[in-house]
Amino acid sequence: MNKGKKFVGQPILSQILSCISTDIIKQSSKQHRSNRYYKRLPVRVHLVSLLYGVFSYCNGLRELCEGILACEGKADTSWFRSGSRS
Repeated sequence: MNKGKKFVGQPILSQILSCISTDIIKQSSKQHRSNRYYKRLPVRVHLVSLLYGVFSYCNGLRELCEGILACEGKADTSWFRSGSRS
């Protein structure tokens, strides 16, 4: 079967996020107390949105938000779910 050479399968962001364990992020944020003052944007979501912005060459926050919303059905959105509040 002839396979196309332009289709790479999984996007690069998904490949990198599969290498980053949520345990590593939790441990690091606990060690550096980076989630101490957040209200709506935990470190995990911030990391994913920054990586998306870098890989898609976003020039502003509006482009970043529109790009993430456009990928809503295509990307694994489990990284964007924030944890339960206690």
